[in-house]
Amino acid sequence: MAAQPVTVTARPTDRAARSRRGRLLPLALLAVATINFSLFFPVNRLAAENGVPFFAFVFWYSLGAGLFLLGVAAIRREWPRLGPAYLAGYAVSSVLGFAAPFAILAFVGSKLPSGIAVLLVVLTPVFTYFFSLLARTERLHWMSILGLVLGVAGILFVVVPSGSLPEASMAGWALLALLVPACFAGLNVFTERFHPPETPPVALGAAVLLAGALLLLPFMLGTGQLYVFPGPALDGDLALAAAVVINIVMWPLFYTIIRLTGAFQFSIMNIASVILGFVWGIVFYAESHSAYVWIAMALMLAGVAVVILRPRPIAKR
Repeated sequence: MAAQPVTVTARPTDRAARSRRGRLLPLALLAVATINFSLFFPVNRLAAENGVPFFAFVFWYSLGAGLFLLGVAAIRREWPRLGPAYLAGYAVSSVLGFAAPFAILAFVGSKLPSGIAVLLVVLTPVFTYFFSLLARTERLHWMSILGLVLGVAGILFVVVPSGSLPEASMAGWALLALLVPACFAGLNVFTERFHPPETPPVALGAAVLLAGALLLLPFMLGTGQLYVFPGPALDGDLALAAAVVINIVMWPLFYTIIRLTGAFQFSIMNIASVILGFVWGIVFYAESHSAYVWIAMALMLAGVAVVILRPRPIAKR
């Protein structure tokens, strides 16, 4: 008589434990990504204040981080793919998620308090929802409209009152900084609407970083913003080294979390980044903010919370 296969059924406690681990992993990765991303703002300011040109700053840390990740990918035999669809995905991702927003952050780094810059980035989930409406990947909902109104009100509290910023001339730089969350939101919607070809996160991060460096090279050369090591100030070199490390961690985490939770949930990371960004500004630069800025932060966080808490449509089976 032939032996019958034995079926082992997982105990409910085992399934519950695996379910808890499955929920904790994305949360842990989001926590690491949040801390890592929030450190980018004081690092940008440190580089700008020590004479590192902003195009050179973004070019060198993208090239350094990209080469490091490419080496890791080579060791793991996970080379970035080079087909037309892959190259198009790398180019769009590098522009929306890297080259444009981080060049802007580096440019305004010395012109705005780091807390203000990170405050505006919290609007990424709100911009994501707005762009999703345009792309028809989300439906109109009154709670989302309320979130957009609160977010815009928060922006007005930063750029309109004369006492909200240390100098009135900073209002224009604050408006320019709004392009940063708009770019991040564009990347989120691009990722949701046009799923990039399957590539391991380390190889994908290397490809996007190197594509960003390639895009920034003509800007760096054309503006004469060359930077040769060692630079005129040790703090500038240290800021650049820190930016390389931040990007080495950031991009593989980004694609890993996107695959685990989706683009919208990843954008929620910006909420905690705002709080940490204010903390770093106070700790490293002894920054202080007016009541207008604290009101703006409350309005923006409330707007993001309303967008997050809105009812989500149930997928049809």
